[in-house]
Amino acid sequence: MKHFLNLKAPGISIFWGTLLLLALSATGANAQSETDSTNTVIDTPRIEKDPRPYRKNLLKINLAALTMVKSYNFSYEHLLGRKVSFVAGYNKMSEKTLSDLPITDKVSDKIFDDGDRVKDDLDRIRVSNTAYTAEFRFYGGQFSGARGFYLALYGRYVNTKINYDYEYETNSATYNIPLKSDLKGYAGGILLGTQFIISRTIALDIYVGGHYGTIKGDADGPVDLSSMSQQDKMNLKDDLEGTTTIRDKNYVNAAVTNSGVTAKVKGPLIGLRGGFSLGIAF
Repeated sequence: MKHFLNLKAPGISIFWGTLLLLALSATGANAQSETDSTNTVIDTPRIEKDPRPYRKNLLKINLAALTMVKSYNFSYEHLLGRKVSFVAGYNKMSEKTLSDLPITDKVSDKIFDDGDRVKDDLDRIRVSNTAYTAEFRFYGGQFSGARGFYLALYGRYVNTKINYDYEYETNSATYNIPLKSDLKGYAGGILLGTQFIISRTIALDIYVGGHYGTIKGDADGPVDLSSMSQQDKMNLKDDLEGTTTIRDKNYVNAAVTNSGVTAKVKGPLIGLRGGFSLGIAF
């Protein structure tokens, strides 16, 4: 027993020395673990910023409307949130003969023959138009801002003025009736489109859609018709009302007297809307 506790013995010294080193190592490791635990810093998650910053305002002009129907169509778009915007639009077309419009000229040449009444009427109809549009856009995609594919809902107010040199022929005479109409309408519609922002400042907007609503107004054609027979006046009334008949439904209520023609117009407002707009973002 005395020899067993003798630390000076070579074997025993190695044994107890090894145990002492293991104990010190375990104590040091435990102390280091406690120190590391005490000094541990909890990292808060970083919020990644959108790598593509965006502008909140856009001002655009519709180049398609300018080239196809010779109207000036401007729009201002403002971001209400990351992916939602409000668009205010204004369209103005000064008085023009329908046959002078590039799109009408191309369509009429393909559909109507020379001498067709509809094609001849295009030379006698002059139209002016003003429209105001309010629109909400909802963008898709992962990035913020007014870019990428979108769905839009919009409402539109339209004021259209039509001057029509109406020609009516009877067995005894030909009457030229200068009809002037003032029509106002409201409609709602939907758009699908995509918008590109180039170099953070140039906006390219392409869209297509349509709307449906109601339009109504008055038409007046003051002219001396005292020489026209009563039967011819009835035939003129039927002819005027027949010009706007859709699926056997009449949308014009006309009256013919010795002093001319008056009419009430009320019908559907159906329209297609498309655009190729270019603008700036700021």
